[in-house]
Amino acid sequence: MIIRPATKIDIPFIVDAIINIERTGNTDTFSNLFGTDEVTTRYYLEQFLLDDESLNTEFSLNTYSIVEIDGENAGCCCLFYTDSEYYQNKSELFPIHLKKEHLQKFVENAKALPDTKQYSTHKYFLEYLYVDDKFRGKGVSKVILEYLFAKTDVLYLIPLVNNTFAIDYYRRFGFVEDENIKTFPIDTLENKIYPGTHKIMLYKRNEKVN
Repeated sequence: MIIRPATKIDIPFIVDAIINIERTGNTDTFSNLFGTDEVTTRYYLEQFLLDDESLNTEFSLNTYSIVEIDGENAGCCCLFYTDSEYYQNKSELFPIHLKKEHLQKFVENAKALPDTKQYSTHKYFLEYLYVDDKFRGKGVSKVILEYLFAKTDVLYLIPLVNNTFAIDYYRRFGFVEDENIKTFPIDTLENKIYPGTHKIMLYKRNEKVN
């Protein structure tokens, strides 16, 4: 088992990971946001990741790591830091790549969603931790998490409150709830985008010996 930085050849695997994680029923979060079908959404995600000027967001290739087992992609994960550069890069990405009608839909939906910057600014976030079904039960997630902990003192993640499987897993790995934040809204009942309306902030401090 090896872990390495992602390259362009890994983009289809990463897009599969994102879609699978964001899927709910017969749709997914980004198709809801963009007003697209899954084929179009996959195309957009690929374009985001192919953009060499897109850096340091969850849509940027440089933030992803890949785990390989016997030469096959077994899992992936994204690590990014939410400073002002992060928000600037992310805001520029959608107008560049989305067609006019999908950009308009995205802007309409984004305006209706709660502003979460107060909860998420200036933190290292783990996002899109994914293990291919073929390689589950082989310790891939543990390898990824240990690798990412070597890069930062505190690692945050924000799973949906109703994703109890993920929350329980991360708690077993040592993540705890941020007592100052608890849960926060990321959706509204009037404009349903996500498969849940709230997220929970979990974090873990690096326990390495100095």
